Amino acid sequence: MEPSAPDPGSRSRLQGYLVGRSTVLIALLLLGSVFQAQKGGFALPFAWFFAGTAAAFGFTLVSALALRRRQPGTLAPVLQPAWDVAYATVLVYLSGGVFSPFASLYPLAIIGAAILLSRRGALLVAAASSLAYGVLSDLQFYGLVTPLNPFPLPETEGTKLLVQLAFNIGAFFAVALLSGYLAEEVRRTGEKLEAAEAEVLNVEHLKDSILHCLGSGLVALDGAGCELFHNQAAEAQLRRAGLTLVPGMDCSELFALDRPGERREKSLRDGEVILGYSTSPLLDRDGTWRGDILIFQDLTEVKRLEHDLQRADRLAAVGRLAAGLAHEIRNPLASLSGSVEVLRESAEPDPESSALFQIVLRETQRLNRLVTNFLHYARPESADRQILSLHELVAETGFFFSQGVEASRFRLVNEVPPDLCLSADRGQLEQLLFNLFRNSVEAAPQGVTVTVAAREQPDGWTEVWVRDDGPGMSEETQRRAFEPFFSGRDGGTGLGLATVHRVVENLEGTISLRASPGEGAEFRVRIPGLADAGQSGRAGESDG
Repeated sequence: MEPSAPDPGSRSRLQGYLVGRSTVLIALLLLGSVFQAQKGGFALPFAWFFAGTAAAFGFTLVSALALRRRQPGTLAPVLQPAWDVAYATVLVYLSGGVFSPFASLYPLAIIGAAILLSRRGALLVAAASSLAYGVLSDLQFYGLVTPLNPFPLPETEGTKLLVQLAFNIGAFFAVALLSGYLAEEVRRTGEKLEAAEAEVLNVEHLKDSILHCLGSGLVALDGAGCELFHNQAAEAQLRRAGLTLVPGMDCSELFALDRPGERREKSLRDGEVILGYSTSPLLDRDGTWRGDILIFQDLTEVKRLEHDLQRADRLAAVGRLAAGLAHEIRNPLASLSGSVEVLRESAEPDPESSALFQIVLRETQRLNRLVTNFLHYARPESADRQILSLHELVAETGFFFSQGVEASRFRLVNEVPPDLCLSADRGQLEQLLFNLFRNSVEAAPQGVTVTVAAREQPDGWTEVWVRDDGPGMSEETQRRAFEPFFSGRDGGTGLGLATVHRVVENLEGTISLRASPGEGAEFRVRIPGLADAGQSGRAGESDG
């Protein structure tokens, strides 16, 4: 099995260990060079010294390259102090044996072992150092080896040798215990620090996740109103408004920051996007003001829903008035119209009186039509769905409509596919087309061409387009076109398009309008297809 890569802590310790070893080797090379220059010549001990030091540098270089390439097999921490003990023993032998000044390298190897292997490793290296140093001293004492001696050293005597050996070995284990203890403390402190760092990172990640998952835009600002931090929602909402939120952006030019806690609104892109926002002070741990927290939400859809709700309230009020108007106005109108007809037939009025009778009858019929449209709008009948050929329905409705206007003022272009069928209430669909035709003709007294097209959509719905080449509408008229009692021309009742909208709603569809001055108007109606309408009808039956 491949050995696993060392953890970041051991890599850091090993890296520091190699740097320390390189520093010691460089210092030894400098000392050796200075001493050799003072002695003159190139004695044999110095040749072995430089060779051993070069080998130590080579081992350090190999370890460093393996550490950089993440090859843990060549980085066993035990090999590092073992090599140092061997190198120190070679230097001790080259510099006089038991009395060599390089015996001080053993404690450095022990400290290194404590760094890499903790207390147990330091004790093991201290024992290995004591064994190597003791064996070399015994061999030297009994004359089995003769260490090279470039330094003036005392004679090897039993008492001095024993004292020197005991002192050094005691120093080895003392260094091992002290460095091991310190290494353990450093290790425990490092583990606590790593745990604290991990906890801080987790809290930081949690905070970032919470802020970025907020549906509201959040921007932290400095004292000058410039961006310090923002979440994804803030960037997305401003992007919809055509703005790019960049680090350091001055937000005080876009939002008013002078009244913290107050709820405000900001209209962007000529009212297409509406943001509701508020600010709160940004304080540090000492309670010192450092800036502001700006929180905002996209209220565009909310405002549209408010507008629809207000419109629904008006519709509800209209519905409550409808029954009263029907009884209070329609019945007297029928009596009045009948009475005028009787008077006109029973008498022989003069031309002036006959004209007055005609005016009364015409205006009575107009008022009756207004009440009828009002009732259709306020209290639409429930849809009696049936399968219809839309092409035939458009042709028939256009024919009947053209009988009530001058033929030259209305021209119908039927582009509906002959095989297109849909499920709808025939009377309501005729009323919808009739009102749209009338709206086009009344908007263009000089004459108009109305084109009706339709197509089945992939989602199963049927889309119907009713376009004309009339004068079009202003932006204000287009925005309020479906409101009851609003008319863009003099003499209009304001109920034609409102009734169309109500019929489309009753058919569970949607309608939209696109018009510009001088470019005509286009109404787009979406009605559920055969399958969707059948499911809707069955759901309504089950609810009943």
